[in-house]
Amino acid sequence: MGDEAGSTSAESSSDSSGEADSSGETTSTSSTSAGSSDAETDTGETEPVELSVVVTELDYGEHGESLDLYTPEPARLGPLPTLVLAHGGLWQGGSKGELAVTCEQVVLASQGAVACASLDYRLSGALGGQCQGGPDVYREQVEDFAAAVAELQQGADEHGLDPAAMVVGGHSAGAHLAALLYLRTPTFGPQLAHPPAGLAGFEGIYDVEAWDLYDDDFWNGQFSCATRRAFGSAPGEPMTCTDAELGLPCWRVGSPTFLALNPVDVGLPPVDADALLIHSPQDNWVDDAEAHKLGAALEGVAEPGVAVSVVTNGDCGTGRHSEVLGSPALAECLANFVAGI
Repeated sequence: MGDEAGSTSAESSSDSSGEADSSGETTSTSSTSAGSSDAETDTGETEPVELSVVVTELDYGEHGESLDLYTPEPARLGPLPTLVLAHGGLWQGGSKGELAVTCEQVVLASQGAVACASLDYRLSGALGGQCQGGPDVYREQVEDFAAAVAELQQGADEHGLDPAAMVVGGHSAGAHLAALLYLRTPTFGPQLAHPPAGLAGFEGIYDVEAWDLYDDDFWNGQFSCATRRAFGSAPGEPMTCTDAELGLPCWRVGSPTFLALNPVDVGLPPVDADALLIHSPQDNWVDDAEAHKLGAALEGVAEPGVAVSVVTNGDCGTGRHSEVLGSPALAECLANFVAGI
């Protein structure tokens, strides 16, 4: 992990403003005190410089979606590695704003050595997902994710980013989409100039076959409906959707854990980028077994030297399923991971 990234106590001063330019981009500056960057004075000594976070809204893709890019001000020398995140919401809800605090804290915790982006993507209902007998729409959501990464890669020089050092990640269902892009980049992101440089998921849903656990224990039928909206049908039910490429149920091909456990059957190439899977011990919705199962499966398909880390003891964030998003420990772990790419 990189030595540049460290834990920073952030105090936010709510001085945010937004202004659209002729390119359609909207830039807002959120001044947040970090007190951890140094600048050299005329005498050769260093003194602390207040670090701020600049938020730039960018349109991407062909469907009117957008992302928010969080970068440090003053800018660091050299292009920055970037954490690109997708929000949760059972594939059917949520928005990029849910990860605003997480992204801002990641930039500050890295002392300006890491950029962060949070993207909107088309939700399952808008894509035609149905609670009974609909199409599989998760693929289009992963393609949206890939289009967002492509936009950042193409604009890397303008925004001071390293196009070859973009880590994909997300929260809950967003972590699921990130894992699919990480595992099947040629399928979902053939336009990418560089494949994802790593995976950073937190509170992720990776084993779609475990949907019935959540229905019984937490969701009272809501999870199975959300699964059908995203994957066409749920495990254990009559198959209404078959993957055209592999001839398997859509929910199975859309399960990162299944893919990693069956690399030969699905034509999965070896994993060649590090992964960090985080799960809060207080999560009240998703079981930490999701992270452990995917982590073990990834280790089985990882190339020598690839690190797969699973942290579920609270060292990388505590709190209930969504509370963890504001945890400074989560931001510090994410910042350290991305800075070390």
